[in-house]
Amino acid sequence: MKKVWTTVFLSLLLVCTLSTGARAMENDMLKVGLKYGSDAMYSANLQNYDNAGLGYRFGYFDSARSFVPLGAETAESKVSISIDDNLFISGSTYYLSDTNYTQYIGAYHLQLEQHYETYDEAAAVAANYGGGFVAFLTDHYAVRVNQYRTEEGVRRAYGEWTGEDTVEIVSPSRTGVMVTVSGTDRILFYFDCGGLRSLGVEPMSRNGEKPLTWFRGYRYYGGFEYQRVTGGNISVINVVNVEDYVKGCVGWEIGNDKPLEAIKAQAVCARTYAAMQTRHRSQGFDVCPTDDCQVYQGVASANDLTDRAVDETAGKYLYYNGKYVEAYYYSSNGGASEDAKNVWGNEMGYLKGKPDPYEAAIAARVAKYNWSTTFTRAEIAAKLAARNINIGTIKNVFVSEYTANGNVYALTFVGSKGNKTVYREQCRTILSLRSMRFTVDGTGGNTFFVNDNATSVTGIRGLFTISGNGEVGQYSGAPTDACVITADGTAKLQKDPATVTSSQETFTVTGSGWGHNVGMSQWGATAMAEQGFDYQDILQFYYTGVTIE
Repeated sequence: MKKVWTTVFLSLLLVCTLSTGARAMENDMLKVGLKYGSDAMYSANLQNYDNAGLGYRFGYFDSARSFVPLGAETAESKVSISIDDNLFISGSTYYLSDTNYTQYIGAYHLQLEQHYETYDEAAAVAANYGGGFVAFLTDHYAVRVNQYRTEEGVRRAYGEWTGEDTVEIVSPSRTGVMVTVSGTDRILFYFDCGGLRSLGVEPMSRNGEKPLTWFRGYRYYGGFEYQRVTGGNISVINVVNVEDYVKGCVGWEIGNDKPLEAIKAQAVCARTYAAMQTRHRSQGFDVCPTDDCQVYQGVASANDLTDRAVDETAGKYLYYNGKYVEAYYYSSNGGASEDAKNVWGNEMGYLKGKPDPYEAAIAARVAKYNWSTTFTRAEIAAKLAARNINIGTIKNVFVSEYTANGNVYALTFVGSKGNKTVYREQCRTILSLRSMRFTVDGTGGNTFFVNDNATSVTGIRGLFTISGNGEVGQYSGAPTDACVITADGTAKLQKDPATVTSSQETFTVTGSGWGHNVGMSQWGATAMAEQGFDYQDILQFYYTGVTIE
């Protein structure tokens, strides 16, 4: 019999678990956001790799990142997970536009009124109807029949229904996703938990080997989660064991042809860095796949050497005072690493700068290890304007302070409408420079003169104080605020007037290294490994006072 037309609304029951409260390293499982935000997808394809895979199981990942099967599975090697909307088919691709496409998947369906406790029970009923498929709806299974592009079409079918089962009309859901055989209108499974639980897909193994799955041209271990929490497109998340994740990272980050001990050091860094990440949790995952976090594209860069490095350091993390460290790293430092405080403003006891005696051995092999770039006055003004700094025509640029390790701490721009000094990492980023270790040619600089310009000091690093009881300490104020006692009396430090304005039309910045200089140098690690140091030696050199457990 029929029942009055209605649209099914899914209740949000407490049985559902929030998928957005991601917690890094739960049960050694990591969530990696592959596609999200503006890159989220309305339809995403998966394909079993080679002969190890044998289709997929469907379910969800619980709060401990364990896969919970819902009984639905398929032996199909190619499946697509798509938003609950009309999709139009051309070849093996789905489109949201219906221009010139005659084959489609409709987003309107008839649904049997009865609820089912198990997938198998629902699937047996669905098999009795042409185009029938099983839907998991919050806490029960349902059977849906046929598909229609329009509300008018499904209303007509509803009016013509002659089956014995009670049916209702269901419209597209803002949080629903459907699984199809890729490039066809065959719906394998439908999932909607109102956005509070997300569809999980786990590849099945044909022969007991760990299966790999193709997604967007790359092969991945682990399963996949499809988050559609508030409507819109689907965020695609790789749910993967941390060791498999690290195997996917190290080749991209340090290279898969470096000495074993250097790659092992990188593996510990990558594993520890991932364990510390929290900034993407509000988006439903732990780490992103780009160099904004760590580069990760499945196993594309992995080989026997990188796998061995990960396996031989499995479960090893960096600790400082019993807690994970922020295991920052970079390509090269040009001769000295730097304190985190002098780059980002935060004191971290294990991120202390020091001269690096190892990079010199490999500098000749590193592309652009020593570098220079030249800017016109107009180019510098444009870069400042992009940061909302407008000081008129650029008259001069100079390094106004170095750190004790010889890296840039302050960079001053002299303009026709005023001066601007930037500090710490902004010295590098404001001009898009390769590292924190550089000089600027031309007049000007961080030299301050006493009396008649015959005696000079270099920024505040050249100034020390003597207290009333004779204690000596480094001066911490502004150089131009300081007074000194000389044989001729007291004098104020002044910039050489000749350094204020440069006659040059261009300024050349010359430097060495590539990166922020905080933590481990990857090329320094390479040099140390080549000189016989092991990964523990490398890590304890670049991170002060750490333990490796």
